Amino acid sequence: MSEKPQEEPKSEWLIVSPDGSSVKPGEFNWEGCEDLKVFYTYESTGSREAKEAPAHVKLMQQMELVDYEPAADSGNFRWFPKGHLIKRLMETHASQIMQNYGAMQVETPIMYDLEHPQLASYLKRFPARQYHLLSGEKKFFLRFAACFGQYLIMHDMGISYSHLPVRIYELTHYSFRREQAGELAGLRRLRGFTMPDMHSLCADTEQAKAEFYQQFLLCRKWMKDLELKHVMAIRIVDEFWQNNREFILGIIKDFGSPVLLEVWRERFFYFILKFEFNIVDGQNKSAALSTVQIDVENAERFDINYVDKDDKPQRPLLLHASISGSIDRNLYALLELQARKMQQGDAAQLPYWLCPTQVRLIPVADRHLARCREIASQLKARVEIDDRKETVGRKIRDAEINWVPFVGMVGDKELENLTLAVRERGVAGQKELTPDEFSRNLEELQQDRPFEPLSWPELLSKQPRFR
Repeated sequence: MSEKPQEEPKSEWLIVSPDGSSVKPGEFNWEGCEDLKVFYTYESTGSREAKEAPAHVKLMQQMELVDYEPAADSGNFRWFPKGHLIKRLMETHASQIMQNYGAMQVETPIMYDLEHPQLASYLKRFPARQYHLLSGEKKFFLRFAACFGQYLIMHDMGISYSHLPVRIYELTHYSFRREQAGELAGLRRLRGFTMPDMHSLCADTEQAKAEFYQQFLLCRKWMKDLELKHVMAIRIVDEFWQNNREFILGIIKDFGSPVLLEVWRERFFYFILKFEFNIVDGQNKSAALSTVQIDVENAERFDINYVDKDDKPQRPLLLHASISGSIDRNLYALLELQARKMQQGDAAQLPYWLCPTQVRLIPVADRHLARCREIASQLKARVEIDDRKETVGRKIRDAEINWVPFVGMVGDKELENLTLAVRERGVAGQKELTPDEFSRNLEELQQDRPFEPLSWPELLSKQPRFR
């Protein structure tokens, strides 16, 4: 079996604006669309090879979130408590989005028979790089996505037209792609990763288009909740583009910014329509996060059917969606975008609900520590208390280095008034707030997004170092 991808056919690039107009990239005015220009340049001429470590690697190490694992294969990482908390919150949020949408959660194996007839055909078609392993004399491969596990479930399901659309998803904590060594770049491209995958079965093109649009909206919610600046690409087969132009233009209008459209004269991949949200990093490279695709190949390959009104088997259309894309890559995106802000002189800041430490309380003297602990117990937030034998100024600077969004100080005045002096990251000055007032402010920021308490000691003096 060859692992080399087939040569891709030529495609045409267009920049399509929300008003429906389209031009070739060479004729487009890029003013105000600098990230889209970088993205197009990377897509059309760029290389995946990483010649130097991207900015997020230093940040993830300094903040003790993630680090390389020298005892494992390259591209597999160790996650420290604060990084793993961020990862869990993103996993929970992605799962909640899909569950609220009506997707049923499943779990599938991480290894499959390399000679299974349908899987062997799929592997030859899909240009992935697999890890192979032996169990006795039998050959297996480690999954590089949850797709085929869900296809095999769908093959065995009893599905009627009245059930459609049917949606199932899996949060794969362990997917593996043996990327080339030069392409590995921190959390942008790795070999072991976490990927929420959802697949939907639809009766026909119109139902598939309706699902595609709703899943596009879910992806927009994800990007908004993570506060990720992004650009959009749509990849489409020319026949589908010609027959569904108004549908595509409607999505671009909803997006509200120019979009890179790639049109193939004939279908080469398994899909006829795909969109991606991509971010641009400090190395002028891009990475895809959210994506939805309309697949016209794999329902037939895996013999997936539903029964129509006349009790006859029919072949459905199949949608792939990863509302978030790789969870690991989302942390890369968050850190890279903050690194770009730092280069511009702005304060870096993760979304509040993803900050490992949301509040750090500083007792001015030892006699204020008990009050800090009392306040911490009243706040629904991840609260640390800096009880170290350091100056208040040093403690404030350390909170800034760790991107803590709120610092609350308690001295004699605050002890007497039952308040705390609150400093917000990136905002000049401080406010005198009661714990109740502060708590309400924090709840407004948290909203309905997933929350977990601290999973490490509250007191900084009790926290071990991981690097």
